Amino acid sequence: MKWDVWNAAQIDETEVAACRGEAGLSALVATVLWARGVRSAKEMLDFLSDDLETIQDPMELAGMAEGIARIRQAIQEREKVAIYGDYDVDGITATALLADYLGTKGLDCAVYIPDRLGEGYGLNLGALQSLKEQGVTLVITVDCGVTAIDEVLAARDLGLDMIITDHHQCYEELPAAVAVIDPQRPDCMYTEKGLSGVGVAFQCILAVEGAEHIETLLDRYADLVAVGTIADVMELCGQNRLLVSRGVEALKKGKRPGFAALLKEAGIDNKTISASGVGYGLGPRLNAAGRMGDAMAAYALLTTEDKAEAEALAQELCELNQKRQKIEQEITEAALHMLEEEDYTGGPIVLASENWHKGVLGIVSARLMERYREPVILLSVEGGVGRGSCRGIPGFDLFAALTACESLLETFGGHQQAAGLTVSMEAFGKFKETFRAYYETHPPTADANILQADFILTDPNLISLDQVNSLERLEPCGKGNPSPLLILEGAKLLKVQPIGGGKHVKLQVEKWGKGFDCVYFGMEASALGAVEGDTIDLAFTPQCNSFRGRTTVQFLIRDIARTARRETEHARRICSSLLDGTVPTAAEVKSITPAREDFVRLWRRLSQGTAKLQGRIDQVLDDLAPSGTSWGKTYLCLRVFDELGLAHLEEQADLLQIEVSQQAEKVDLAASRVLSALTGATE
Repeated sequence: MKWDVWNAAQIDETEVAACRGEAGLSALVATVLWARGVRSAKEMLDFLSDDLETIQDPMELAGMAEGIARIRQAIQEREKVAIYGDYDVDGITATALLADYLGTKGLDCAVYIPDRLGEGYGLNLGALQSLKEQGVTLVITVDCGVTAIDEVLAARDLGLDMIITDHHQCYEELPAAVAVIDPQRPDCMYTEKGLSGVGVAFQCILAVEGAEHIETLLDRYADLVAVGTIADVMELCGQNRLLVSRGVEALKKGKRPGFAALLKEAGIDNKTISASGVGYGLGPRLNAAGRMGDAMAAYALLTTEDKAEAEALAQELCELNQKRQKIEQEITEAALHMLEEEDYTGGPIVLASENWHKGVLGIVSARLMERYREPVILLSVEGGVGRGSCRGIPGFDLFAALTACESLLETFGGHQQAAGLTVSMEAFGKFKETFRAYYETHPPTADANILQADFILTDPNLISLDQVNSLERLEPCGKGNPSPLLILEGAKLLKVQPIGGGKHVKLQVEKWGKGFDCVYFGMEASALGAVEGDTIDLAFTPQCNSFRGRTTVQFLIRDIARTARRETEHARRICSSLLDGTVPTAAEVKSITPAREDFVRLWRRLSQGTAKLQGRIDQVLDDLAPSGTSWGKTYLCLRVFDELGLAHLEEQADLLQIEVSQQAEKVDLAASRVLSALTGATE
């Protein structure tokens, strides 16, 4: 199991059926939406709507009025304007969008995207001086600049006007620019806080152009907005959902030569591209340019009108991406070796090396965070200065932690879950101590490693080919609107087949007398945690798979566990909660609370001495529990026996050993704290 706990909504089938009928949706789509709290036909249709009224008035963004007034002045007076972007996909798409739009207005636009390796993130004085020397009078940032207090003051001294457009978190003090447009501003009343950098840039041109021209702007720029929004992992709800939906449709039409060429080079059919396809197909390849030191190659791809040039640039980006993957693997292995050498046992991971390519540290940080489920900071050291990336975990505010260490940092910026930073190596040791101390005094609020599924599948009709095909109605899926995730309990694992050189596995399971094909990417057969013949639970996304002209339903597995292990882990958590004085809900304990006859039946089995009393926990419990009795109930009976001295339990990971007392006397079950608390929780 990757996740300690699998949660799912309790479905009211009567309510779902009523919503489904009124909204005209498939049973599966309606059930998924209901599970996510969309509980009426109107709410469901509103959520799925592509009405342009979803787009919020850009003038509600703080700073927008001042910003567009200055942009209109620049257009009228034919000033030379510079677009200062970021080197990730969000920043590159935002730069391409704004430069193209101002170009259509007759402006001579300079474009500046800093070199990730030589300059790092955000504004820098050298770049601003260079732009001034080129005759620039107005600099507009995209996807950066909201924390650049000193740099904006320096720009003003140079005679440059600045408009900041960004979507990152702000300091209390804002830059002294002509305008600062960022939905994260504390005084900003704009309700759609989840805009990407390119989303903010789109709002700016919409404000300049006027709402009556929204269709024209979407037709020209929706693909850029979609790719930047998806790559920056913004929530796909509200207007982001509409913008991304429009953008994905534009990608299918292949109107922009650069995107068409990159999709072809990546082996992705543009006719079937989805938001997830953008995320794994386009995002990494576009990001590879900035990570490996030449973001302008990606910018050139997005702005070229020449198909031959687009094909050459697409090939270059794919080659850079392959190089990036190789370097990423080398750094991951080096970081794991460093952790092993320092006998890492938990807590924030903060590592630095002079041998690391800083362009890929964000990816490696994310990989280590997923592995250890702790905040990760990786730094590339050059000239006594470490520059790198951070990745956080749910329930822990990474940006707040860095703010608490601000006096030890040269620069930093980002979100609650991801950030970049620069620190002198002279201060590195103190920074590491201070960051860890903050983490210890502000531990993650999440109590467990929780996988949130939509619902537990109890009706095989919900995963028919027609029903699964209807899930297209939920697209685009991503953060905030993830692909449907269901739980299937008590399936028989029939077959395990390694694929992809052993890096992935293909499974076949049986439930309700039917066989289902499954694929688990990134999971080796030896690490699966289950073998053929086991009874297992699956957390999976159903999808349609076409092969040799035949389309079937396939399960894309997110997690897998032996059924006994899940039930036992649930029972363990309940026992711990009860003994700690925490009262679980009745729903949590109802299915695993044993009755008196369960205790009697188990004691007779133990007393006969014929049961298996040690081994893998699910095998022991399967031997002890009669058909139809849950392993959770059996485990709780054993815990009560252990508490009352009738037996002694030894547990270690997945292993269980039971020693029955040879001098057991008659006891009163009511004397058990665990049983009394369980009974109280269900009353």
